[in-house]
Amino acid sequence: MNTNTPKTTSRGVQEADVWAAADALIAQGLRPTIERVRQHIGRGSPNTVSPMLETWFATLGQRLGVAGEQDAGTTQAVPDPVQRLAQDLWNAAKEEAVAAASAVLGEREELLARSLAEHQQQKDQLAQREVAMQAQKEALNQALQAAQAQAQDLARRLDEVQQQLQDRDVRLDEMRNTLADTAKQREAQQQKHGEEIQAAGVERQRLAEQYAGNERHMLAELDRARQEVAAARKTAQEQERKAESRYQELQTRQERGEQDLLNAYAQLQAAQNAAALAQERAADMKSLLDAQQRLVASSPTGDATAASARRSTLSTARRSMTRVRTLR
Repeated sequence: MNTNTPKTTSRGVQEADVWAAADALIAQGLRPTIERVRQHIGRGSPNTVSPMLETWFATLGQRLGVAGEQDAGTTQAVPDPVQRLAQDLWNAAKEEAVAAASAVLGEREELLARSLAEHQQQKDQLAQREVAMQAQKEALNQALQAAQAQAQDLARRLDEVQQQLQDRDVRLDEMRNTLADTAKQREAQQQKHGEEIQAAGVERQRLAEQYAGNERHMLAELDRARQEVAAARKTAQEQERKAESRYQELQTRQERGEQDLLNAYAQLQAAQNAAALAQERAADMKSLLDAQQRLVASSPTGDATAASARRSTLSTARRSMTRVRTLR
């Protein structure tokens, strides 16, 4: 097998190039070194050139004919100066190769130490990051648990609020139904009250037409009675207006609705009582007028008896009116 065949590398630098450069340097009387070979070739890294140059030095003795395997005749054929020069070159090349290899080894060891230091630093940083990430993870877990608890509490509160809103809606519906029923009752009572007032007015008109020829004092009393009835009606209307105002207030202030409605109803009852008293007073006046007419018709004494009867009737009417005012 031929050991002198140049080799090629995947980096583009061929062993033949290295050998040719070394031979050219020898021809120039220069010692082949890694740096000189690289400069002569113009490319190649020290790691690539170094093993190729070592191979060149290893085969140099054989190519010069000074290797130990050659026979004595061949050795004697080479001049001594050439052998010494080759030996010197060989020793120098070996020393240069060893120095270059040592330098490369030192650089590699330095790079390795740096790599180990950087690796240790990165390892420490990773450990610190792992500790920090673990702490962050625990903090995030705690925050997540707190958020979940808060979300559960908010959900519970939301359910309670929704339940309260539903209960409030139910109560509002009940209040609306109650208010509607009460409003219907109030309207019915107002209608009944109006009918009663209208009936009282008709009755007063009938009495006024029937007793149009009676004494002026009686007509004045009747007119006063009508004014009082009108005042009572106005009072009832005012009370009705107040009751309506309270009814509107019930819609905006639900807590006080029932109480205000009861107050309005009590005021309406008072108005009805006042109207009833007015009717009762009208009836009393009618009874007094009837009694006066009977007394006048049956009295033989004429005007004196009639005047006495009128005074008695007026006195009775005043007492009746006083009693009505007192009751009001």
